[in-house]
Amino acid sequence: MNEIKFELRWLNCLWLMVPLLLWNIILAPKITLEKINSDANSPAWLLTAENITRIIVFAFPLLLPLKVQDGFSKSGLTIYLAGTLIYFASWFPLIWMPGSVWSQSTVGLLAPRITPLLPFLGIALIGRSIPYALVSALFIVLHTWHGIQNLTV
Repeated sequence: MNEIKFELRWLNCLWLMVPLLLWNIILAPKITLEKINSDANSPAWLLTAENITRIIVFAFPLLLPLKVQDGFSKSGLTIYLAGTLIYFASWFPLIWMPGSVWSQSTVGLLAPRITPLLPFLGIALIGRSIPYALVSALFIVLHTWHGIQNLTV
């Protein structure tokens, strides 16, 4: 029987979360659109579920080795890098042009909630972790659902 073995290592996928965390910490206060920041229309259970999955998604990579050696993990790194750039780019219109058609559109408002799936998928491939991919997808569903409820603000 195959068993899943997690081992803490210094070189783990948590390092890949650092740019995403810093981006959020530094730039989140610059997004002032109520449709992004409001929790008013979301039930407490949704906010709780979103926060629990967020903690798991950001902590789980600590258990995933950061080894980019084969085609599988190299594909994961490519998806991570491209996905991170796309995620970062999704914030710019909301910060610099909050009144633009894009920033007021459903796609524009939800882009920063949906696009993190790409770097998370890259991390899952690098760490070879289906459970991480699944919990990341669940987080994105909850995070996006929360965002959809904000659209009515």
